[in-house]
This record gives sequence, structure tokens and C-alpha cells, in this order.
Amino acid sequence: MGLTVITVSNVPASLRGDLTKWMQEIATGVYVGNLSARVRDELWKRVTESSGKGQATISYATNNELGYQFATHRTKQVNVSFDGIPLVMIPQDESLHGSKLKAGFSDQAKFQHSKRYSTKSKEKLLENNKQAASYIVLDIETDGLDPIQNNIIEVAALRVVGGNIDAEFHCLIKTESELPTAIKKLTGITDNMLAREGRVLSEVLNDLISFISDLPIVGYNIHFDMDFINEKLQDINRPAIKNRKIDLLGIVKKEKMFLKSYKFEDVLLAYGINESVPHRALQDARLMMVLSTKVNGFPLS
Repeated sequence: MGLTVITVSNVPASLRGDLTKWMQEIATGVYVGNLSARVRDELWKRVTESSGKGQATISYATNNELGYQFATHRTKQVNVSFDGIPLVMIPQDESLHGSKLKAGFSDQAKFQHSKRYSTKSKEKLLENNKQAASYIVLDIETDGLDPIQNNIIEVAALRVVGGNIDAEFHCLIKTESELPTAIKKLTGITDNMLAREGRVLSEVLNDLISFISDLPIVGYNIHFDMDFINEKLQDINRPAIKNRKIDLLGIVKKEKMFLKSYKFEDVLLAYGINESVPHRALQDARLMMVLSTKVNGFPLS
């Protein structure tokens, strides 16, 4: 859960009504709420699909260099990723006040970037460049959508170095409850498989932490996966994973703003990856790794 702020203007009344179901309107068109990543993404999708000719922005806390991320819809300001940092770019617009705006980053954005680099030594920059070529691709399968009530049933992670898979981590996880029929149908995972091949969750999480180390974690809607993992770590009195997280879904939404669907399988096709999504953690993680090499805004390529 994290603080989210959405602002809208010139949008239909029905959309404002939807927003008030999840958030508090503290001023006209300004909505504040403490939302999970899943609810936040679904709500923002609703905003962009239903805003008509209106404008909207969203800002929320996340684990990046600045401590927040934001997105815009039909505004002059555009969110761009510069070395993994969210910056504001104002495209050229000659109609504003009859003057000519110069395309580029805002002064504040330039200041943030220059400040970040001015305080780092050459040795630190070299280390960052080395680390930038290495990251973890993570995916999990669960028996529901609630990190508190539901269980992780499968975990997979890939260590990617220089654009290639260097190592793989994969485990099924035992659960005390019977799997819902819909989950069995979606994933092909059965209760017998978990009983026969599954490991104890606490052991899997300990091994996963060792595998991840301090590398950035990449995934598609990665906040959903990390909410589950960190909730289960809390259950076993282990600290949350605070590595840098890179959400491919967020990058795709910025690059391909007019996709009709942001389902993983539809996004793969949009990037020319003609593969079915099996909804198994290891296979899906491999597809995410391929997608990470295709998106132009991926900060670690």
C-alpha cells in the first residue's frame, strides 16, 4: 500500500464518481488514497480509458532514486525515463501564450539529474555502469489476488547479465489449502504437484533472497509480485526486499499509450513476441526477459 495522488480536469462525471469509490477528493479534481499497486494500476487504466478529452496525472511512492513515480495523460508534460530516473519533458508547443517552447527537460528535472551525478565519485559511477548490465527478472504464481489471505504457489527468477540469462531459480511451494479450480485451469498446477514437488515457503524465500542479492528486480506489474513476497517475508519475521524495482508494465504504458489491452500476452504481440503465456512462473519470467530487451525505455539495457 502506498500514497497515490490523481488529478483530473475536464473528465466525465462518471469517472469522478469511480475515483471517489477508492480515493478522497481533497480539492476539485484532486484525489488522494492509500492504494495497493494492483488497485492503483487498474484505477489509472480506468482513468486513461474514460477521460474523454480531459487531462489526468498520477503520482505515487516507489523505490527509485527519487522515491516516487508519475504518469500523465493528455497533458503537455511527459514522463520520460533518463537513466532510470523519472523526469519531466515538455514537448515543443508554439501555441502556448504565443511563444515558442524549447523541447527538452524542465529546469527542475535537469537540476535533479545534475545533483545526483555531482555527488558521486568516478568509482561509484563505474560500479553503477557495471551493475546496470545485471538484473533479476521475477515472477510468481498465486492462488488469489490478496497478499494477506492468499498464497504463493510458485516462484521463478532469472539472473540476467549482459542481456543473457546467467542463472535460473524456480520452486513450487506447498500450501495447506486446496487450490481453486480456476487457478488449476489457468496455471496447470495441481494440489498433487505442490504436495509432491513443493517446498516450504520460508526456505524458498530465504534462497530467493540469496539469489536476488542487491540486483534490480524487473517484472510485469512487479509491484503485485513484491507485495506478495514482502507480505510473506513479514509473516516469517524477515525484512522486506527493498531492491530497486523496474515495472515493465509502466514502461510499456508510456511507450504504447494507445494499446487497447495491457494484458501480458497482448503486450508481447505488440512488441513482436509471438509466444503464448503459460501462466507458469519460470516460462513467464523468460518471456519478461525477452520483453525487457524490446522496450525502448528499459533503463538497464
